[in-house]
Amino acid sequence: MSLSVHEWRFEVGSPDHGNRLDTFLARHLDWRSRNRIQDAIRKNCVRILSHKDPQQALIGQLKAGLKLRCGQEVVVRLPAPHAEPEAGSRRWEPEQIPIVFDDDHLLAVNKPPHINVYPSRRHRAGSLIELVHEAHRRRYGSTHYAPTLCHRLDRETSGLVLFAKSRSARAEISRQLEERKVEKTYLALVVGEMPEREGRIDLPLGRDETSAVEIKSVVTESGQPATTRWRIARLLAEHTVLELFPETGRQHQLRAHCAATGHPIVGDKLYLGGDELFLRSLDGPLSDEDIASLGLDRQALHAWRMSFSHPATSAPVTLEAPLWPDMADLISSG
Repeated sequence: MSLSVHEWRFEVGSPDHGNRLDTFLARHLDWRSRNRIQDAIRKNCVRILSHKDPQQALIGQLKAGLKLRCGQEVVVRLPAPHAEPEAGSRRWEPEQIPIVFDDDHLLAVNKPPHINVYPSRRHRAGSLIELVHEAHRRRYGSTHYAPTLCHRLDRETSGLVLFAKSRSARAEISRQLEERKVEKTYLALVVGEMPEREGRIDLPLGRDETSAVEIKSVVTESGQPATTRWRIARLLAEHTVLELFPETGRQHQLRAHCAATGHPIVGDKLYLGGDELFLRSLDGPLSDEDIASLGLDRQALHAWRMSFSHPATSAPVTLEAPLWPDMADLISSG
C-alpha cells in the first residue's frame, strides 16, 4: 500500500529567482495541471521555507503569483498517485529496489531503467520516490524524515540516485552539487568507435527550435556552456563503452553531446532514433523493427559512480552501482 501523502522539496535556484510560485511548481510537478497546482496552493498543501535565502526575507501570503527568491525551499504535500502502472510495464515492489548505501543521513539506490524518479503525466504510478517512501514507511512508520531526492535521472537511464534523510544532509549535498564538488561517472554504450582514447566535449547546448520535441537539446552558439569529459572503457566490434564525466549539468547533456560527436547512445529514441520515432514511442510500444534499429529498448546510459563528502562527517564517499542486466548483457555480447 502506498503512502497516503507524498512530500516533495524543491530548492529555488538563481534561474528561478523572481518566478511565480505556480509557474515554478508547474515545471517541477509536470504531471499536474496548472489549475490543480493553484488549487493545491489555495488548500495550504504548499509551504515556503527561507532555507538558504541570504536575506531570510519574510514570506508573504501564499498565492499562485507569489514571486520566489533564490535559496528558498518549496515544500509540497500532495496525495500519492493511485493509478495502476500502464499495461505491459513491470510493477516494482519497494524491497526490489537495490540499496547501494544506507546510513542515518543518506540513502543511495540503483534505479532500474524504465522508471521515473517522480510521477509524470504519462507515468503517474510506480515512481522511484513512491517506492522509496513506501519502503521507508514500512521500516520506520511516520516517525522519521521521509527521504528526499538530491538529483534526478531520466526515466530510461539507470543507476545511482541519492536521497537525503534529513534537512541538514540535503542542504549539504545540495551545496556540493551546486559547487560541482560531486563527481559523477556514467557508463554509456555508443555507436561506432571514438577517434581517441579520451577527450573533452565542450559544446554549448540549448533548445532545438527546429524540433517537434520540446525537450530536445542541440549544440548552438546561443546555448549554455556544457562540458563533458570522456574515456574509452571498452572497445567492441561496432560500439564503444565510454566513461562519461559531466562537468556541467545541462538537460540531456550526455545524450546530446554523444550525438553531436557522431556517436549517439545505443537505444536513445530521440538522439539516435529521431523526432518521429521518439514521438511514436510516446503513443505506445515501438515495433520490433524499431527496437532492432535502436539496439536496445532504452538508452544505454547508466549512472555508475558518484564521489562526494559525507554531509555529517566530511569523510570521502565513493559509491558504485552495477549495470542492470539489459545493458550488461548487450556489452557482454559484443
